[in-house]
Amino acid sequence: MSSYSDRRMLSQHWKRSRWSGWNCRKNSKPWSNSMPRIDELSHHDSRHEPLSHDVFWQFSYSHYFKADVEAACLALQTFHRGSVNLALLMIWLDTQAIDLTQQQRQQLEQSLQPTEGLLERYRHMRRSLKPQLDGNGYQQLKDFELQMERQQQHDLIATLNQMPLSTVAQQEAASHSANLARYCHGLGAMALVDKLLAK
Repeated sequence: MSSYSDRRMLSQHWKRSRWSGWNCRKNSKPWSNSMPRIDELSHHDSRHEPLSHDVFWQFSYSHYFKADVEAACLALQTFHRGSVNLALLMIWLDTQAIDLTQQQRQQLEQSLQPTEGLLERYRHMRRSLKPQLDGNGYQQLKDFELQMERQQQHDLIATLNQMPLSTVAQQEAASHSANLARYCHGLGAMALVDKLLAK
């Protein structure tokens, strides 16, 4: 995103439509009985059950709109060329005490290559076309961008499900944030870790 206001406009639409397919209205369950809950995914080993991209999508919505997280994601993307979806995945895995190796993180980064360049070009095009479009036309561009971001999350989970995953020791689980810290360290973005974690 080129500006904070642009990100805010996109995120407001995110709240309205990005998650609407899950029927997340008041008094409705955010996922069906057949879909694993986040707390059911808290312990995995090399024989882990497949992780759900829908559960990850729901977690991303819940976490992204916590205090400071949205601004930190924008800073990560704009100033450090980081992936918001990958950062959210690192946070999600940390909440489940799943510990990735360096090779596994690199594989996840590689899985983003087909969509990351496309997303960057699309964002540039959307910004350049904004003065020429009415509100409805610009909204359609944002809708399509959200579809591409969801595809990114799907690609990440598909790659993750091909990996043997391990968990940290139970006594370390409560404060585990190693995946996010390692990812941010590689980007030179350690100053953003606490804000990304909504601390």
